[in-house]
Amino acid sequence: MRIVSWNCSMAYYKKRHLIEALRPDVVILQEVAKKDISAAEQPFAAWTGSNLNKGLGVIGFANARYKISEHADPNLPWHLPFSIDGLNIIALWAHQLNRELRYVRVTHEIVDRHAGFLAGGNALLMGDFNSNTIWDRAHPKRNHSMLVGKLAGLGLSSVYHRDAVKDQGAEPTKTYFHTRNLRFGHHIDFAFLSDGVPADLRVGDSEDWLAHSDHMPLILDIAQ
Repeated sequence: MRIVSWNCSMAYYKKRHLIEALRPDVVILQEVAKKDISAAEQPFAAWTGSNLNKGLGVIGFANARYKISEHADPNLPWHLPFSIDGLNIIALWAHQLNRELRYVRVTHEIVDRHAGFLAGGNALLMGDFNSNTIWDRAHPKRNHSMLVGKLAGLGLSSVYHRDAVKDQGAEPTKTYFHTRNLRFGHHIDFAFLSDGVPADLRVGDSEDWLAHSDHMPLILDIAQ
């Protein structure tokens, strides 16, 4: 199964051919318009957000069993829990609800509310986390390192860090380039998958993707 996550920086209808060329089974899209998800003719589509032009969407391309099995709190921006053929997935675009509940703190809240869903079988939390260990000091009570530990307690680990054997916060591969400047890169997109589930993760090359978005896609292949 191939799952792709990409913050497409809006105007997905102009860029969909780039994602479809990757032949995904599931696509998680951040900063996508509701109309682009509603127009999808694939077997499954879902969207959430407060701005019709800029929300979180999921498209399922595979002929599979999809199920919305968890209620997502519409006040937590933004997440979509669903299942595909027995894999529990939470698609994520973490950003700011208010001054207190923002970025990694939002993700902590989402994980807490859906802990049973994530720990109840094979599971995946994937998307734009807008966080990294390098910013731990800005979130002393609920930071990124604490989130990694919390997910480990639920049996999930970062596929990138499994493969690359790199410490959190020391990622040489960047998933986001502020103002599309290669000098200002950060690793803020992640795929946390249940331990013991074989998978490979690659990050899209900036030479191919930077012209289309400030984020690089995550391409996750899960062995079946």
